[in-house]
Amino acid sequence: MKALTKTLSFVVLMSIFAMGSAFGQANKHLLNFRGVDKSGINVFEAPKTPNKTFDGLFVWVGGDFALQFQGLSQTNSGDSLADIKNNFNLPSANLNLDVQLEKGLRMHLRTYLSSRHHTEAYVKGGYMQIDNLDFIQEGLLSELMESVRIKVGMDQINYGDAQFRRSDNASALYNPFVGNYIMDSFTTEPFIEFTVLNSGFIGVIGATNGRLNQSVTSSDEGYVVFGKLGVDIQPQRDLRLRLTGSFYSSSDKGTRDYIYG
Repeated sequence: MKALTKTLSFVVLMSIFAMGSAFGQANKHLLNFRGVDKSGINVFEAPKTPNKTFDGLFVWVGGDFALQFQGLSQTNSGDSLADIKNNFNLPSANLNLDVQLEKGLRMHLRTYLSSRHHTEAYVKGGYMQIDNLDFIQEGLLSELMESVRIKVGMDQINYGDAQFRRSDNASALYNPFVGNYIMDSFTTEPFIEFTVLNSGFIGVIGATNGRLNQSVTSSDEGYVVFGKLGVDIQPQRDLRLRLTGSFYSSSDKGTRDYIYG
């Protein structure tokens, strides 16, 4: 009986500790972050929020789940096609991990738990986002970093604007059409990227090795330079204007032609 009482007391104490941790986490938030709910719809680059305070280390664990019902038919006068019926597709799921490490320093990691053409869970990609250099030295390049962002990682690069509304496996909330374009400008590459966001002006310059699948034995030693220029302004409450242009330039070594893969 005493052992049972001790066990129950331990469980109660652990529950109280967990609740305290949850309430403590609830008072914190991610900085320079695009909302994962409806507040993130029609948002492109994550907003710069230099005036928000850093409340300490914050770990945000989230997920996406998508179950799609398909009702399509197909015909072909030439070769025969598979007979398809109205039914559900294979569900897809994501596991998202975002960590606010320091003021202006955030980590993102996304894992595909269930996806098409893969029987196992695998890491889609991740990056470190730097919006402030105070974690190195207080006030370091503070005026410059009010408009500049640095991203380093292995993930989707900032090429074009369709990426901000495309469905990313189970993450389909931003996409009004659910499905992506046939010519889908999507790739994950190791990259470094510098972004300038200032009074509606958008400027991006970055570089990658151009590889989707990484290998140290490959003889492919080329590289890619990419960038974007544009404006994003809202002169009135009901009027928003955004115009951008992107480029993706690869060296003559290797084959880097799958940005529309």
